[in-house]
Amino acid sequence: MDVVDLRPDLRMLVGTPGQAYLHRRGDEVLLVDTGPVGSGPALAAALRDWGLGPEAVTDVVLTHWHADHAGSAAEVATWPNARILVHAADAPVVRGERPGPPPVLTPAEEVLHRQVAGDLPDAPPARVDHELADGEVLASGARVLATPGHTAGSLALVLDDAGVVFTGDLAAEHEGGVILGPFNVDRGLAHRSFRRFGGVDVELACFGHGRPVAGSVLRAAALAAEVPDPLG
Repeated sequence: MDVVDLRPDLRMLVGTPGQAYLHRRGDEVLLVDTGPVGSGPALAAALRDWGLGPEAVTDVVLTHWHADHAGSAAEVATWPNARILVHAADAPVVRGERPGPPPVLTPAEEVLHRQVAGDLPDAPPARVDHELADGEVLASGARVLATPGHTAGSLALVLDDAGVVFTGDLAAEHEGGVILGPFNVDRGLAHRSFRRFGGVDVELACFGHGRPVAGSVLRAAALAAEVPDPLG
């Protein structure tokens, strides 16, 4: 994974595919998503570059169960202080109690899905330490925003104090703008969830795929007359 420093307290780790984020608050670190299987060493190396070890990671928030986001959750769960947090609707899939439903693909998405997810290994089952709910605020101050549609338990995480939102895969960056993310189980519900970003006032929006953009760009897309959905 390639490490991109977004701010002194915020790092983006870019995998193939999928992205993870490390947000530092003093000697504790919030990890948002874990990347695909095998990402643990890269995450640990990014921590060491901050002068920290895996024990610094406390909350590990999975934005949804897909393997490019939860693939290394089982490995990270072995770190001393890591707590795996996921929305209640996706928790049974992360634990391996049932398979996750496949997305309902448009013709354009079928081609893209074969390109980016065809060889992606499945995420091994991981324990879930806490099931999240809409509006819940973590000890770090991070606020849960339920955004179902990509998966049943897709969520965004809003750091109001830090001025950052992590959208997961419900939204994506495309050519400097923001679009509805592809590969949704319920496109209509995803459209409605996307609108929730219109009420999120932050400086920086970080996605599961694509480059971060100013929060105002995400907000404008969510408030537009039509949800930007080029693969719809």
